[in-house]
Amino acid sequence: MAHVETYRLRDGSKRYRARWEGPDGRGRSRTFLLKKDADRFVLEQQRRVSLGALYQAPPETLGEFAAGWLDRYALRVRPSTLARVRQVLPHLDVFVRVALDEIHPAAVEDHVAALARRAPRQAELALRVLKQLLANAKERGHLVDEGVFRVKAPRRDQPEMRFLGWDEVEELAANTVAPYGNLVQLAALTGLRQGELFALRDRDIDLDSMTIQVEHGAYQGEFVPVKTRASRRRVDLSSTAAHVLRRQLLARKPNERGLVFPSARGEILNDDNFRHRVFRPAVRRTKLAGFRFHDLRHTYAALMIAAGAHPKYLQAQMGHSSIRVTLDLYGHLFPDANRGVLDALDALTAPSTPHRANAPKITPKEKVPVSRDFKDGSDGTRTRDLRRDRPAF
Repeated sequence: MAHVETYRLRDGSKRYRARWEGPDGRGRSRTFLLKKDADRFVLEQQRRVSLGALYQAPPETLGEFAAGWLDRYALRVRPSTLARVRQVLPHLDVFVRVALDEIHPAAVEDHVAALARRAPRQAELALRVLKQLLANAKERGHLVDEGVFRVKAPRRDQPEMRFLGWDEVEELAANTVAPYGNLVQLAALTGLRQGELFALRDRDIDLDSMTIQVEHGAYQGEFVPVKTRASRRRVDLSSTAAHVLRRQLLARKPNERGLVFPSARGEILNDDNFRHRVFRPAVRRTKLAGFRFHDLRHTYAALMIAAGAHPKYLQAQMGHSSIRVTLDLYGHLFPDANRGVLDALDALTAPSTPHRANAPKITPKEKVPVSRDFKDGSDGTRTRDLRRDRPAF
């Protein structure tokens, strides 16, 4: 049953904790400054339990619901994901004063289509966030129009993958302000994401075993956990990658955090500053129009495949959540994989293979050996009559 508990903080002030059991049977709690708010919340939970499927939450507009949803969402996602959602929410301002049950598919589809004409990616993200909001509202007892969940985002052309040869990587690194040319080369030799490289520290490197342990990324000057369990990984280093890393450890500016690629002040690199002041000028000097830092990760995949890496090993190195992601992204770079299967099939079916060469040869004039299946003295060329052996009932 839902109830309210009173407790005190270290400074002596009171707080009120409402405890209740959710629909999944798990105990939950929420803290309030005022007892009347906690009591009101407990009564609402008891009402929800008593009504069951008939429960309907009090009416709210999208803007009112979104404020509480963001607070709950912030507890489940990384800061970068939360920041991205906050950037997308202004695209839903047209629905802010609209009641949740009055957001209809036609209005959503028209708004997303209009947004897609000027910002296709933002339209896709806005529709995704709106669906997340309404799905959570439905779980909490609000009436929503189910048709909104069937609205599809307009087709958007995916950015083209770019792959560099190693000579192009070296040229790009040479055109990058020192010592960040080492960062460019290490990205193409390890497949580490930009944030993972910015957060790389001495404690993550083991040059004796030639590995890097990836556990953190960087966001707005702070360390953040990597996004998924698969992203938390151990990356093997080639001899070339280890050489680049040793060179960077000698060239870097000393810093208290032990960062491998610190800023000029010894802090974590700022994404915008690095992009505008370091990487894009290097791209222009190398004449690689439109090349992104993330394309160095694609370049690593292409180099590994060309070197003969197995897809499963590549998945582990890059931190993909499944082999399907790896093959969906880079399957077209395995041109000889199917050819090898067909070559093996040809080898198995060739006349010179051992299982064919050792088989007994029967010339057309020879008779098939007599089988005990036939007791009439036949030479075995007649089709066997199965009815003869059928048991009598």
